[in-house]
Amino acid sequence: MAKIGVIGAGSWGTALALLLYKNGNEVTVWSIIESEIAMLKEKHEHTDKLPGVKLPEDMKFTTDLKEAVKGMDALVLAVPSPFTRSTSKLLKTVVEDNQIIVNVAKGIEEDTLMTLSDVIEEEVPQAQVAV
Repeated sequence: MAKIGVIGAGSWGTALALLLYKNGNEVTVWSIIESEIAMLKEKHEHTDKLPGVKLPEDMKFTTDLKEAVKGMDALVLAVPSPFTRSTSKLLKTVVEDNQIIVNVAKGIEEDTLMTLSDVIEEEVPQAQVAV
């Protein structure tokens, strides 16, 4: 069983978190939005984006980025492309050397035309980035 931190609790991040959990992994889901994490903790369902999809009682939800990153075998970065750089800047301070970040967002950065993996590598140079 791997320990996975899912960074981003929207519909894509939540769906991937559930799949990772069902495949036998310990999963912690992070969001910067406190009300979103409160809803997930209370209802074990993302009522706004995945209504009717129940999440396991022992899946963890947090707004504490360190909790979602430290000691994890891999991180799944599931934030929308416009937030990849700002989230990566937050990650830079807590990601460990050679920690794996798997980017699951599509697109390019609008202002620079960089791929999202290039953005992550630029902001979090200590990580191993995969797509």
